[in-house]
Amino acid sequence: MRGGKQLKTLEEINREIAEDTLKFFCEDNPETRKISLGYNQEASEEARKLHAESIVIDSCTFDLEDYSWRVQEGGVTGLNCTVPSAGDSMGEAIKKIIDYYQVVRENSDHFVLALNPQDIVDAKKQGKVAVIIGSQNCNFLYHYDLDASVQVFQRIGLRVMQIAYSSRSFAADGCYTQSNGGITKDCIKLIRAMEKHGVTVDLSHVGERSTLEALELAQKPMIFSHSNPKAKYVHDRNITDEQAKKAAATGGVIGVTPYRITLFNGKDYPTIESLVDCICYYSDLIGVDHVGIGTDSSATAGAYSRKEMNYFIRTLYNANDPNGFYAKAYKLGKGICSGFIDGMESMANFVNLTDKLLKRGFSNTEIKKILGENWLRVFEQTW
Repeated sequence: MRGGKQLKTLEEINREIAEDTLKFFCEDNPETRKISLGYNQEASEEARKLHAESIVIDSCTFDLEDYSWRVQEGGVTGLNCTVPSAGDSMGEAIKKIIDYYQVVRENSDHFVLALNPQDIVDAKKQGKVAVIIGSQNCNFLYHYDLDASVQVFQRIGLRVMQIAYSSRSFAADGCYTQSNGGITKDCIKLIRAMEKHGVTVDLSHVGERSTLEALELAQKPMIFSHSNPKAKYVHDRNITDEQAKKAAATGGVIGVTPYRITLFNGKDYPTIESLVDCICYYSDLIGVDHVGIGTDSSATAGAYSRKEMNYFIRTLYNANDPNGFYAKAYKLGKGICSGFIDGMESMANFVNLTDKLLKRGFSNTEIKKILGENWLRVFEQTW
């Protein structure tokens, strides 16, 4: 007892965290929308004008079901959408791609399918959003003839693909395995096929050794679509300076991400300023030409699968680590707000990020590169 009030058990705390997590990810919650739109009130007119002029590309999003308020408020030009899921079979992957064709067709006033970089440029001119079909794993296209398999998927729209997702794929180790193994012989074939047929090689979620070995093979730019610097925030999902430098040396881009646990220093709750810190860090380390943004957030609020989220709740989203992010968020009473960082709820807050970049001293030219032009250059070189 403390002050006559019984302390909650860890089980009770985790249950509350689970409820708040499901409410944020699996519901289009009015409270979330109000908070998100409130953040944008901080943006100056200068920032709004610059943002409206810019090509804005989110290099990591998912769950796009319609022209949602997040997409509209974000003023985005291009969305690299995770379409085949990490665990999909080949047949399931094809069905997911068909689903996205349907989303684009049913929202043709707002969306176009991005099959080449010019589609993104044209989308900006037309006031539309270019939908890029990407994947955060490669297992779905495994075949004894990887060249042919990549060619087929590229022809039906695939443009960006990771060579692993957290755990080991047929090609490479993931960032959450403890083996830190390297790439396989099949990965060499995969990378050559991707470069040949026009699919950007994405190394986010991939193990450190595997990324370094993949980067040694690069004949075209390789990217980290949503990764933060491990030098600032120690987390398995983040990357070392060596990884970032080698990616930049290929002409690639690092997409910093507002994904909250990758911005947690073990003490302070992350904010949009934490994200800007990462942009500043990479701008100094590898140059502003190699920095972008990948929000790692749902494009349509509430569209995240409850089944998948319940899995993550069991494995990640709990307060069992007293020094971890979720314990900190609970102690601060963040509730539903523990699903995002202060100042940036999702892609809806790109204009607030633009404002913060201006206040940090980035020029208009530099900000346009970070918001989308750097990604566009990579796509021009790899698709």
